Amino acid sequence: MLCDKYTPFTLNGLIGNRDSVAGLQQFGLDVLSGKISRPVMIYGPPGTGKTAAARAIAYSNGFELLELNSSDYRDAETIKRKVLPASRTCGLFNKRILIVFDEIDELSAKFDQGAERAIVQLINSSKQPVIFTANDYWNRKIAFLRNYVEKSEFKRVNRYEVAELLHKIAGKEGKEVASEVIDEIARRCNGDVRAALNDLEMMFDAKPEMIGSLSMRDRKMEIFSVLDKIFLSANFDTPRYAAISSDVDMGMLINWIDENIPTRYRSVAEISNSYSALSKASMFYENASRTGYYGYMRYASALMSSGVSISNTGDVSMINRYSFPANIQYMSRVKKGKEAITAVAAKLSGILHSNRKDIVRGSLPLIYAMMKAAKKELGESEVMAFMSRSFNLGEKDIESLSEYYKFTM
Repeated sequence: MLCDKYTPFTLNGLIGNRDSVAGLQQFGLDVLSGKISRPVMIYGPPGTGKTAAARAIAYSNGFELLELNSSDYRDAETIKRKVLPASRTCGLFNKRILIVFDEIDELSAKFDQGAERAIVQLINSSKQPVIFTANDYWNRKIAFLRNYVEKSEFKRVNRYEVAELLHKIAGKEGKEVASEVIDEIARRCNGDVRAALNDLEMMFDAKPEMIGSLSMRDRKMEIFSVLDKIFLSANFDTPRYAAISSDVDMGMLINWIDENIPTRYRSVAEISNSYSALSKASMFYENASRTGYYGYMRYASALMSSGVSISNTGDVSMINRYSFPANIQYMSRVKKGKEAITAVAAKLSGILHSNRKDIVRGSLPLIYAMMKAAKKELGESEVMAFMSRSFNLGEKDIESLSEYYKFTM
C-alpha cells in the first residue's frame, strides 16, 4: 500500500508541522550528544505523521527502535519485563534504543492497576529516549504523564501540501491522475495524509467520476462494518474501499474474513471461490512482509475484499453474529498459558535444580501426567495436598498447569 511504501525515513520527509518537526530533530540531536532529555509526547489527529515521526527519529539517527503498540503494553508486568530492562541498557553495537509507546491514550483504558506506576518508573529511571504518541493530549486518562513530558503538537496537514505530495507519488508510480481528482482527494481527507494516500491508490484504477464515492471518512470504521461491505456488496469498489479505509491491520482482517466465510456464504461454489481469493491475498500479504515490496499489498487488499465479495451469488446468511477468529483466540490462550506455566517453572527451579526452560519442556508434562493418573486413584484433594507440600504449588498454580496441558497435549 502507498502509505507503507512511502513512509518517510527522515523527519525532512514529513509534510506539514515544520515547527514541531524542528523540535523533534533537536530532540534526536540532544540524545546523540548524550543529553538526557525529557520524554516527548507527540499528539494530534490521526494521519498527521505522529508515528512516522517517531520512527524517522530512530532511522535517521541510527537508534534501535522498540515500538509498543496496542497489544504490547496494557499491564505493569509486561512493561517491567519487556521495557524496563531495555531502558537501562544500550542496544547492539552500543546503539541508543528509542522506546515508543504508540497511541497511549487509546490503550489507557486497558491498563491494569500498576501500569501507570510502571510507566512513571520507566520515565524516572530510563537511560534511553522515550516518545509517546496520542490523539488527544488532554485525555484525562493520560493526565498522569503531563508532568513528565514535553509536548509536540501535530496539526492537520494543509490541503495544498497534501495535494503536492499526491502529485509526486502519482508521478513516481507512473500513474496519470487528473489534477482535479487529486485536489478533491486532498480536500476530502481533512488533513489525514494516510487517508489521502489510500484514496489516491483507489483512484489509480478507477474512472475520475468515481471520486464521488470517496466520502469524508470516518477512519475508525468498525470491523463489523467492513465485513458487511465485503460480504454484502454487489460491486467491486465498495469492499475494496472499505478494506483500505479501515484501521484494522490487514493480517487481522484476513483472519476475520477467513473465520466468517462459512457462516455467511452457503453454497459450495461461493465458499470455494472465496477461500481461493483469500488464499491468494494471504500469499501477496506474506510476500510483501517478507520482501519489503509493498506493491504486493495492493493485490492483497483487492483479493481479500473484492475478490471475496464477487464470490457472492446472493445466497448470504446474516443470521449468526460475526465470530472472532478462532486461531487468534487459540494463540492468545496459548500465550497466557505459557506465561502461567513459566511462573510455575520458576517456583520449581530451586527444588528440581534445573532451569525454567528445561522444566517447561521436560518436567512439567511429566508432573501433569502423574497428577492426572494420581487423581483417579487417590482423589483430587490428596493430590493437591501433596503438590503443595512437596513442590510449594498453590491451587492457582496447579489449575494453570492442568488447564495448559489439557488444552495443548
